[in-house]
Amino acid sequence: MENNQKMENKKPMYSVVIPTYNESKRYKEMVAHLHSIEDYFSSLGQSYEVLIVLDGPTDGTDKLVKEQAEKFKEIRIIDRKENRGKGYSVREGLMEAQGQIRLFTDMDGATPIKMLDRMIPFFQNGADIVIGSRDIVGTEIKKHQPKWKEFLGNVGNILIQVVAGLWGIRDTQCGFKAFTEKVVKDIIPRTTVDRWGVDFEILVIGKKRGFSIKEVPVEWLDAGSSLVGISGYIDTLRELAKVRWNLMRGTYRLKEDLEQN
Repeated sequence: MENNQKMENKKPMYSVVIPTYNESKRYKEMVAHLHSIEDYFSSLGQSYEVLIVLDGPTDGTDKLVKEQAEKFKEIRIIDRKENRGKGYSVREGLMEAQGQIRLFTDMDGATPIKMLDRMIPFFQNGADIVIGSRDIVGTEIKKHQPKWKEFLGNVGNILIQVVAGLWGIRDTQCGFKAFTEKVVKDIIPRTTVDRWGVDFEILVIGKKRGFSIKEVPVEWLDAGSSLVGISGYIDTLRELAKVRWNLMRGTYRLKEDLEQN
């Protein structure tokens, strides 16, 4: 693992973790997203860092990301050559991050970074986990996914709520989730799935551990050229079964407090 170290001695207030695979086709969206992050935190007046976790890309994304990193002083790169999946990358990035509040988001900027504005008040009032949602009042869908994806997503989310015990969380899969440092250190080392199921696995563990979870409406735009195909949905169902099995077996050690570093 190669890290591009651009850290100050003082911990930043915010960390933005971006798991990244083959994004060369969405290069313009990637650049625009990184610029928007810099502009947002500059206007916010808060210290921050961006961790881009390269998940073994094969289309030259690594070179494109490194070119951009030279232009943004707050970017660090975790340069992993082997593809391990979104879940693995999210886990790696969140644990490497130093921020007091740690957010993971998608590289295509489907949910704009300014949506963090809707999360911050909840953290200020003591929330532990705040997640973006595309399915509650106040949500603004700028561009919808294809109908078949929306259908599968809706059916899958109901199944997730029932099987994982997350009833009432309307959108477990929106890739815009934020956590306190304490929550990251407690939950993330317990996670086991390496791909798309990490979103609901985190929420399951967080709920069982007694952390508060707030769901906020976000703007969302389907950027197209999604990396999630039918196989991705099948993998997610497999990981849902794994999470349920882990709960039954006690794999997550939910009654134990992990050692905090």
